[in-house]
Amino acid sequence: MIFALATPVGKSAIAVIRVAGEGCHKKINSSLDKPINAFGQIFLRDLRSQEGVLDSCMLVFYKGPKSYCGEDMVEIFSHGGLGVVKGIVGFLEQLGMREAEPGEFTKIAFQNGKINLLKAESIGDLIHSETELQRKQAVNLVNGHASKYYDDLRSKLIKSLSFI
Repeated sequence: MIFALATPVGKSAIAVIRVAGEGCHKKINSSLDKPINAFGQIFLRDLRSQEGVLDSCMLVFYKGPKSYCGEDMVEIFSHGGLGVVKGIVGFLEQLGMREAEPGEFTKIAFQNGKINLLKAESIGDLIHSETELQRKQAVNLVNGHASKYYDDLRSKLIKSLSFI
């Protein structure tokens, strides 16, 4: 099981931590003040460690393959203070989870057939975009405009080769 902070580190109102892997729902559920038995809905729960309440969080459970990466997934929306985030990260590590490598969720989504390679690359471009032009270009790629163009071109090439 892996986890990653989906929001930048720093003081903020909210931090988003994404968790993925087989059994992640059960591990997180066992740490809540009240279990969650539904997918795709947002719930307010206290996340607890052995020392006590880590934070009052909003959580969403996703059942694979109907998640971003195609695996079971949990998103935790906590307060964004550094102490809160460090506490949750440390707790997830105590549960036997490891911090994801940069881009690992997108890599898993690609490996599970949720996105193609062009879309995976364009998600990275979107995350790293700094200008309006870069953002627009990356959004077009993420939305599949380039894939459609290349698929059409491929079909035309195959048709032309069949005539030859």
